[in-house]
Amino acid sequence: MSPKVVAAGSPNTRVRRVAERIGIIGGGFSGLLSAYFLERMFEDRIDIVVLEASDRLGGRVKSATDCDTGVTYEAGAAEFYDIQFNPQLRALIDHLGLQTRPLLATPHFVVSDRVVRDDGGLADLVGLRGIDKLRRFWERGTALRPPEEYALAGQETDNGHPWLRPTFAEVLSGIDDTYCEWFTAMQCHSDLATEPALTSGLFGMDNLLIDHPGYCSMYTLTAGNEGLIRALSERVRSPILLHTPVRQVEATENAGLRIRFQSSVGESNEVEVDGVIVTLPPRGLRMIRWLDNQLRTAVSDHVRHHDYSTDYLRVTLFCRQKVWRHQFPEDYFVSDAFGGVTIYDQSPDDGTSGVGVQSWLLAGASAREQAGRADADVVKSVLAAMPASIPFTEDLLIRSFVDRWTGMAGVSAKPGGVPLRPLTQRHSPDARWPQLQFVGDYLYDSTLCGALDAVAFAVNRLGNDVARRAGPALTTIGDLLAAPSRDTSSSLSASFFLDAARSL
Repeated sequence: MSPKVVAAGSPNTRVRRVAERIGIIGGGFSGLLSAYFLERMFEDRIDIVVLEASDRLGGRVKSATDCDTGVTYEAGAAEFYDIQFNPQLRALIDHLGLQTRPLLATPHFVVSDRVVRDDGGLADLVGLRGIDKLRRFWERGTALRPPEEYALAGQETDNGHPWLRPTFAEVLSGIDDTYCEWFTAMQCHSDLATEPALTSGLFGMDNLLIDHPGYCSMYTLTAGNEGLIRALSERVRSPILLHTPVRQVEATENAGLRIRFQSSVGESNEVEVDGVIVTLPPRGLRMIRWLDNQLRTAVSDHVRHHDYSTDYLRVTLFCRQKVWRHQFPEDYFVSDAFGGVTIYDQSPDDGTSGVGVQSWLLAGASAREQAGRADADVVKSVLAAMPASIPFTEDLLIRSFVDRWTGMAGVSAKPGGVPLRPLTQRHSPDARWPQLQFVGDYLYDSTLCGALDAVAFAVNRLGNDVARRAGPALTTIGDLLAAPSRDTSSSLSASFFLDAARSL
């Protein structure tokens, strides 16, 4: 059944009132997935409305297509993670029948225009002493963060980790080599999206471990990552209202929960609901008026604890040739430009079609600095930072695109805050209103895996409340995502970048 996407204020948006009505604020991945799960669990015993302030669904998951070439590129989330011991996201992708392709590369770096392709090149760059320092740091990091615990990132048990409270800068200082400290921070800068002094040592290490084949692999969707959003929106039967910013949420003992929102034509509307799932980031929560006083205080405290917003910028270059393919033949490499930037190859083929697509993922302070500039100036900065080994000339550039993910559209630099609060408090800041659930990747690990974990917790908790009045759920999230066990190790690289350094 096609989704019912309508403008708020349209007549007969929902004429039937059933036992339970749920309002979902936000039409990104988390909001759509929440609606999808709840519909499958309770079918016509539950009434759902999704309220999205913007003119599109999907949030930071966005694929765009160049009109002239017909080539699709990722304007938002660059990749998905297949985490060892946490198969939920991959199970969802399989459940929806979406086709994937692995995102593969051995770590290649460009440092001061010098290309580092292997362990020998790294030894030449940092010296044998530096290699030993890096190896010891990784040995300690992986010992303190084994794959089974990595898969549970953002859970309360992380409060006992020795690297949660120190900053990542303080943890990196344990390498005891200034240049290697800088190199390691640069290596994960695009994934971390912030500077080492502004996040926890544990979150920094978790982002470094993205490069470790024993922890996770990466993939994209063959038809574009936004295919995940399309698949969910096509399956959600409930009305999805675009151009519908929520202005107020009221919680009173007599009236339950009431959402006041602005329609697409500027009219004020409201809907009374039995439960609310709020999928906005902390800065979005500030845009809503929360009533009563105790609820307002609880939400303000929630925002203060979790608001560590940081920024991304994606700069995509459409080129006449894939001139980098001989120097960098894999799916991505990392450059020391902009404090550390991951450069993806999103070309439709090996370059024979005459179109090469290169996408730069700027993060943190560099992204904020560039975001305030005109697109043409941003592109000039990127072209000036192009590795010297790539024979790039300005006439090779066909067109460029700059996509800004800043402010409310950014990600968290310290998901969950420090210390991590109990999950019940994280998801429901006001204990009087467990049917008011907050959801978002900012509560766990700033990835779609974390967003899915947040949705699963909130939907299960809200579902238990619904079941007491409307009858037991027809299925569970576990049943929906049940899939044959898979050995993900087969898709991982056989060796890690620093393994061979042991013999140097």
